Amino acid sequence: MIWIWSIPDKYTNKSIGEYINGSGTDRFVFREGKVIKVKVISPKIVFRCSEENLSDILPNSGQLIVVSNRVLEILREVCSQDIQVFDANVFIGEKRISNYYLINIVNTVQIVNKEASEYTAIKGRNPILYFKKIVYNTDDLGQFNLVRNADCPTHIFVSDYLKKRFEKEKIKGVQFN
Repeated sequence: MIWIWSIPDKYTNKSIGEYINGSGTDRFVFREGKVIKVKVISPKIVFRCSEENLSDILPNSGQLIVVSNRVLEILREVCSQDIQVFDANVFIGEKRISNYYLINIVNTVQIVNKEASEYTAIKGRNPILYFKKIVYNTDDLGQFNLVRNADCPTHIFVSDYLKKRFEKEKIKGVQFN
């Protein structure tokens, strides 16, 4: 079974970090689903909540994958070949918060059955803008546990194994649909 990684429905706006445009490597570089070979400067992400309210995975307006050390350990154990890791630049106000990491997912999978799906693509380009109905070609990611959707790179898929591992460890800040 495959699952889409998403922000929990219950998250309030103040719990979602603000991606500071121009503060580091552009967020779109992390959506390409390949190893980044240039020097990465982690963009600044600012939260308006207290440090105690930060979760294991930090949803943010840049849609970057920012995780705690606890989550990083799981990812390194389960799918180290699927990720590239950078120190994250997480702030609450002016205070830098340590022990969070920016994850680059290095694989993409052609997973959408375009003939059976209903969607709108960006005019003149391939990227899908939104889906009315989405049908997948598979219910298995094969050798991967964490990938980006090649047709819609904002969609992140996890294997059933990784989902169960997150649930077992009671990881907060993510839900799987």
